[in-house]
Amino acid sequence: MLEKFTSILEKFLMPITNYMNSNKYVCAIRDSFSIMMPIIIVGSFALLFNIYICSKTGLAQFESFAWLENYSKMFSTVNFACISCMALWLVFLMGYTLGEEQNKILSALVTTVCFLAVSDQENLLGALGASSLFLAFFVAILSNALFVNLMKLDRIKIKLPDTVPPMIARSFNSLIPAWITVSVFGLFAGILYGTTGLYINNVIYNVIQVPFNQIVGSQLGVSIIVLLSQLLWWTGIHGHMAMNVIAKPVRAAALAANIAAVSAGLVPKEFYTLAYVHLFTNLGGSGIVISLALAILLFSKRQEYKDITKLSMLPLICGISEPMVFGLPIMLNPVFLIPFVLVPLITANIGYYAITSGFLTASYVESIAGMPMFIQQFLAFSGQWQAIFLTVVVIVVGFIIYTPFVLISNKKTASELTLEEQVIKE
Repeated sequence: MLEKFTSILEKFLMPITNYMNSNKYVCAIRDSFSIMMPIIIVGSFALLFNIYICSKTGLAQFESFAWLENYSKMFSTVNFACISCMALWLVFLMGYTLGEEQNKILSALVTTVCFLAVSDQENLLGALGASSLFLAFFVAILSNALFVNLMKLDRIKIKLPDTVPPMIARSFNSLIPAWITVSVFGLFAGILYGTTGLYINNVIYNVIQVPFNQIVGSQLGVSIIVLLSQLLWWTGIHGHMAMNVIAKPVRAAALAANIAAVSAGLVPKEFYTLAYVHLFTNLGGSGIVISLALAILLFSKRQEYKDITKLSMLPLICGISEPMVFGLPIMLNPVFLIPFVLVPLITANIGYYAITSGFLTASYVESIAGMPMFIQQFLAFSGQWQAIFLTVVVIVVGFIIYTPFVLISNKKTASELTLEEQVIKE
């Protein structure tokens, strides 16, 4: 039965996973977001410092600290450069990642120029942020493909004598391919605006990005992502990384929307952020296995389980579940399949209702992976006590669900020992 179920999962999930791990464009999106993560963290914390230190509702409200308000622009500028320009940095990184080895920087520059050429010229600063993420994907992929193929045509390259320094020679070699690539995108943008009065970023945002974000970032969409992620983990594949290609753009847009709301004095509403993931779906590692660890330490009669759990506790506290998943193992273990999938599904929905009900305000600070739990949640949710309370709730809920399966594993062990004794007697 287990083998049949595993084969079904592999038949359904493996092609998806293999495609995501092998497709260079998908990998470029994933890797670019990963590289950009420190910048997003810096930008979100700049907003946090601005609110709690330099604003009239923060430390600057007190007369003796009123001078701190003069430094508000410093933090808001950092926030703008990091968050409100994330599409610009993304398209540059994708251009660099997709570029040929000898022309990576030039590919990144050409891709960035093409992105700017097709963006909303009437609101250029507003077109560099999360609302243009999907435009960044398309422009990076298409412009890079065009530029790389043009660079392969020797007849359009400007040849210089061998005495010319290699750097200058490469620049002149790429002059015509770069000019053609940028011109194609500029011409497209000009024709589109001239005939419709629209810019392509607005079209893509309204037709593709908004519906995609609404579907993936909905309660059902997040639940499906969690389900697929956990099933992948159970088969031995890093589910979180596999699903990040779909989830990261949505979470980035959600964080940017929340930051914009807070900056405008409004309440952030987008629940699906990395902080939400670290609290409600990946607390103590994928599957909320910190709860399983506690259940094992209290109720397990299997010494090998307890030994592995003790060794895994420190990584689990920092959100790293691999020692438990592969060491226990949870992977391909039929006893823990149900709770491993069920616990994060339940806690994900607890988080959804906690935020949408207003009990917990949605995060506008990027969560830092690898930080110890409680500290991580406290910072990511801007010091809300509710985040600490819900961290405890998630652990307890997971503990309650995992415990019966730990007891089942005890019975399984007892039956195995009885069978061994019978074999020895015989």
